[in-house]
Amino acid sequence: MEEMTQAIDAISSPAVQMWMNWMLAIFAISLVFVWKHVGARYALGAFILSYLLGYVIFTFTSELHLTGIAHIVLWLPLAVYLFKTVVKSEGFKLLSPYGVWVALLLLTIVISLAFDFRDVAVTLMGRQ
Repeated sequence: MEEMTQAIDAISSPAVQMWMNWMLAIFAISLVFVWKHVGARYALGAFILSYLLGYVIFTFTSELHLTGIAHIVLWLPLAVYLFKTVVKSEGFKLLSPYGVWVALLLLTIVISLAFDFRDVAVTLMGRQ
């Protein structure tokens, strides 16, 4: 894991570090909601699994940008689930703590996936 941490530090600007801290924080907030909301449990599970899968991908490829595959594989279905099942449900209240968190989480996932798709595509095409 030390090698992956060093690779992240080597290419990360302060803005990227802030974004990574934001993602960690928004997913960590799921801990507040896991006892009452299935969506929060899925979010926490997807976050943990994406970290583990990202580490496996990095271990085999030594290519940091390919770790975005873990987000694509796990966060894209999470976003679809949250939107179709949670946001569209009758009882969903956007102006509640859970509703605000879900909205921020979905926005975070969508932004992250945009970067992940780009990074993975560019890396697979042999460019940086």
